[in-house]
Amino acid sequence: MASTDTEPESETQFVRTTGLEEQPTDERTALRARVAELESELARKEAVLAERNEEIARLRHRLDQREQALAEREADLEEARAELENAEEWAEFLDRELRAQRDRVGSLEERVESLESRSLWDRLTDLF
Repeated sequence: MASTDTEPESETQFVRTTGLEEQPTDERTALRARVAELESELARKEAVLAERNEEIARLRHRLDQREQALAEREADLEEARAELENAEEWAEFLDRELRAQRDRVGSLEERVESLESRSLWDRLTDLF
């Protein structure tokens, strides 16, 4: 804001320049300071973001490893279930076979007893 002051004695004109240059310079300095502050804050936030992205990458890697381990365990579980089912089928088969063999042994024992008793009977009848 320039103003013209006139002194009545000398009639010399003075132009006031005080504040004309300083105000825009102060404003520019303040804006530059604010820009620097914002750039600094942006750099900090970018660093935090990069750190979080690294953490996310580590967590994803751990998750992938756990999912892979889980898939392997599920495959092992399926294999164990198949083995168990196979073992149960064999147990049922062997149980049927064992019962059949017991029945056969029982009938053979009865036959042997029958033969032995008849032979004894025949012997006794021969004696008398």
